[in-house]
Amino acid sequence: MINLGRRAAIRAGMCAGLGSAFATGRASAQAWPGKPIRFLVPYPVGGIVDIVARAVAEPMAAELGQPIVVDPRPGANSTLATAMVPQAPADGYSWVIATLSHVVVPHLQSVPYDALKDFQGVALVAVATSVATVNADLPVKSLKELVDYGRANPGKLNYLNPGNGSSIHLAAELLKNHSRFDMTSVPYRGIPPGMPDLLEGRLQVGLLPGPLALPHIQSGKLRALAFLGDRRSKVLPDVPTFTEAGFGEAQVMSWYTIAVKAGTPPEIVARIHAAAAKVTAAAETRERLDRASCEVPAPRSPAEVQALYAADFTRYGKLVKDAGIKGDS
Repeated sequence: MINLGRRAAIRAGMCAGLGSAFATGRASAQAWPGKPIRFLVPYPVGGIVDIVARAVAEPMAAELGQPIVVDPRPGANSTLATAMVPQAPADGYSWVIATLSHVVVPHLQSVPYDALKDFQGVALVAVATSVATVNADLPVKSLKELVDYGRANPGKLNYLNPGNGSSIHLAAELLKNHSRFDMTSVPYRGIPPGMPDLLEGRLQVGLLPGPLALPHIQSGKLRALAFLGDRRSKVLPDVPTFTEAGFGEAQVMSWYTIAVKAGTPPEIVARIHAAAAKVTAAAETRERLDRASCEVPAPRSPAEVQALYAADFTRYGKLVKDAGIKGDS
């Protein structure tokens, strides 16, 4: 039978051991990062996702005192790179730039991870903006007129779909479902292959990144109807936002976030979040993102980023089902 004195000694030893473990954990978090960080990008070099990743990685490396190696690994509809994060240790040295596709693709195909349980959202760093355009020959000058035209002319509106499940595809389908008018998806492998058809009138509607749309709006080949974003574009100040046009509930927020493996120590998550918040507040970073047709949104905590994942997983899962969206073959 253990006497009271011995029990007290055992309890004291256990407490000392736990205290040592916690101290070790804190010291480990304080010492982080002690080596280069890998920042996985699920899309090709030179695309908007890669540009956003590099725009934040370079100043964050300076802030954290270690190199951040941007590692594009496109493939498997963005899941190749994403799957590498749950396979790595939960130590904060493997990041992925998670976009809206992170919570959409699991509704389109089988993925080797749980998009919510296997990841910890860290920071919302950018939101893509785009503009709803029509071929200039189409007799509409606003989103309302586009909806009215589609209702009155079933089968006459076709839109550029750059990839099933993309934010642009979802935005077009959400606008259709919300406003209940007819518009047909015409799929392409990205936006550039579909541009000639839009400019020549074989397609009537395109939701396009601002820099891609602007020259054609200025030339008069396309007409801008409304801007997808929290505020009006600096280069298209006369074009209303979706909300100003009365279609606020029909817009898709195409976000870019930093995510790590679930179970990463909260102290490390907090350090990454703080670094991201600091660099995205800097004018130089905002200018780089603006050139990629992205805005820096209001900061969100890691918990709020995780809640964004959950909300959009549900929202767009329902849209995929209701619209009958299938994955690209």
